[in-house]
Amino acid sequence: MGRMPRTLIIQLARLGDLLQSLPAIAQLHARQPETQFDLLCPSHLTDVGRLLPGIEKVRPWDGAAWQRRAMDAQQNLRAEHLVEVDTTLMALAPDRYDYAYVLNQHPRALLAASLLAREVKGPFLYGPLSEVLTPWASYIRDVAQRRLGRRVHLADAFCGLCGVSPPGSVVMLDPPTVRLPEDLEPIGKHAAPWIALIVGAGETERFVPTGVWRRLMTLLLSCMPQSRIVLVGTERERAAEIQAPLPSSALGRIWDTTGRTSLSQLAAVLARCHRVVGSDTGPLHLAAALGRPVIGWYFARARVHETGPYGFHHVVWQAEDMMGEIWPVDETIAAMCEQGHHAPVGWSVWTSHCDAWGAYYALAGQSAVPPPEREALWHELETALS
Repeated sequence: MGRMPRTLIIQLARLGDLLQSLPAIAQLHARQPETQFDLLCPSHLTDVGRLLPGIEKVRPWDGAAWQRRAMDAQQNLRAEHLVEVDTTLMALAPDRYDYAYVLNQHPRALLAASLLAREVKGPFLYGPLSEVLTPWASYIRDVAQRRLGRRVHLADAFCGLCGVSPPGSVVMLDPPTVRLPEDLEPIGKHAAPWIALIVGAGETERFVPTGVWRRLMTLLLSCMPQSRIVLVGTERERAAEIQAPLPSSALGRIWDTTGRTSLSQLAAVLARCHRVVGSDTGPLHLAAALGRPVIGWYFARARVHETGPYGFHHVVWQAEDMMGEIWPVDETIAAMCEQGHHAPVGWSVWTSHCDAWGAYYALAGQSAVPPPEREALWHELETALS
């Protein structure tokens, strides 16, 4: 019996990008069921990497350590630098992989692929030293740089980058079995609904103002007397600022988990909540991947058609300019109370759908007609590749 083929998926970007890789990983696994698929991702994301279906082993990439090595070598390259690099690579992959799929265009990902695998499949048309992007890699770059808004979701573009079609269904994560801090164990176990609010973001331009969160919480607790609020994220100071002016009666219905959970514990918390609200952040996409209905507030550079929560039953309010003074607070509460989807001035509201060509969003209240440009773009880029 021959050796099982081994393939390494390389995704060295942020949490949201790792979760957007789910459809591509699922399709690669379906296409090559006899292949072992491993994942190389940033060290701090390995807990989430282990939740991805179809992944056998997760290899941690310590970006800070590699940067330190590069800086030291620039100052004075010595033999011990090469020994350290060789030792680290051997620990990552004692035997080179047959193939590596590179899902982001950063040089470190291409370098890792070239060192860890015999053959690299990725963003460049003629190998890792080429400067000519594949059609799908060019599309992803142009969307990121110029915000073209051509309606192919980033997760589905990753499928194109890997040479597979979208799965036509939503790939879900199983909630991890992990113990929470004792005072957080009641989350999701009594009363309803439990609403998670993601109070921070990876980029400060995607921070929702603390006063806006406070107003949303006050209205939510008033309009939904049985509701409970769970604050999630890493920004403990922001969470404290949001809660400081609230009355003690409100605080008794708020669970603050900020800065207190690992990523696997965060996933467990989100899986217990009935709905999750936040800007375009990694935890928002984690909630969607866990099957939680998500409400997104998209502004700054976030665009619903490119990075909206993947799947069904999600609602996104999209700011029509960089940012205004009005936020969809009342409209979000109305949506939670099933009173329809409305948009304040300066915003539009969209609902999520999925078909054979991947994820798409339609204006709320209108027929969920798939945008024809998605299928046309798939044919265009596949023709260009051939």
